[in-house]
Amino acid sequence: MPRIQQLRYLVAIADTLSFSRAAEACHVTQPTLSMQIKEMEERLGTRLVERTRARVILTPVGAEIARRARTVLAEVEDIREIARRDDPAALQGNMVLGVVQTVGAYVLSVAMPALKTTFPHLRVVVREDRMENLPEKLSDGTYEVLLLPDEPRHHDFTSVLLLREPLHVVLPTDHRLAEREMIGPDDLAGETILTMERGHRIHDPIAAFCERVGAIHARDYAGTTLDTLRLMVATGMGITLLPALYVRSDVLREKLVVARPLSSGAPVRNLTMSWRSTSPRHKTYALLATTIADCLTPWGLTGQPIPAS
Repeated sequence: MPRIQQLRYLVAIADTLSFSRAAEACHVTQPTLSMQIKEMEERLGTRLVERTRARVILTPVGAEIARRARTVLAEVEDIREIARRDDPAALQGNMVLGVVQTVGAYVLSVAMPALKTTFPHLRVVVREDRMENLPEKLSDGTYEVLLLPDEPRHHDFTSVLLLREPLHVVLPTDHRLAEREMIGPDDLAGETILTMERGHRIHDPIAAFCERVGAIHARDYAGTTLDTLRLMVATGMGITLLPALYVRSDVLREKLVVARPLSSGAPVRNLTMSWRSTSPRHKTYALLATTIADCLTPWGLTGQPIPAS
């Protein structure tokens, strides 16, 4: 049978599709990693990795073993955590956090100082990924914790609501509503409102809001990122609604657009933190969630203007 370290090497190759980058990630030399993969193939009696001058790919057998290896390595890490869960120094080492691009940076820019103070020996390793990939990668141990705009529907996960984040109106500085401190929903009747492509978490709440207030939901152009929407507003293509934490991070410093809260009825997105319910770090993750939620409270659904950073 292959050794645990050999499974780690195979997973690293699956992640990087490069022997050199996999060796760097595992903190070994490339010849050492290559030798261990070759030994693993000999032990199993099958080819796991195809390597040419142009590329590195896993064979179908190699890909399946790598997928199962992730689960094995997660279980091994759980055993370590069980062994030291009563150790006062257990809150240390790496914690791999999976996030989506529209959430990770904005949440962590607010919460990271408090996390460093509360958990000084814990290193949070952040990995951005596509929303559809995150639940599976939490299940197989690639990630230990997820930050998501909504709760994953999975019976094996524990999820905690961190924030009900309101969306704020973002409009050009020369717009008729730009001088107001707060905007009423009825003020947006007849306005063209831009949103993300269908499938993004904020698309449907904005579409429903447009129908409710009599705004025009722009369908001829949709953004793929929050930055794209902000730039579309800056060029005069319409107005939009963007999450409060993004506004704090990337809109308040803008000169071509301004952000204003809605006086009532603001669409919201729920930000959640999720982890495997069987994880021995369950209490640690719950404390992490509480720490992050406390940091995010000022940007929750209060109906008040966002404080400048």
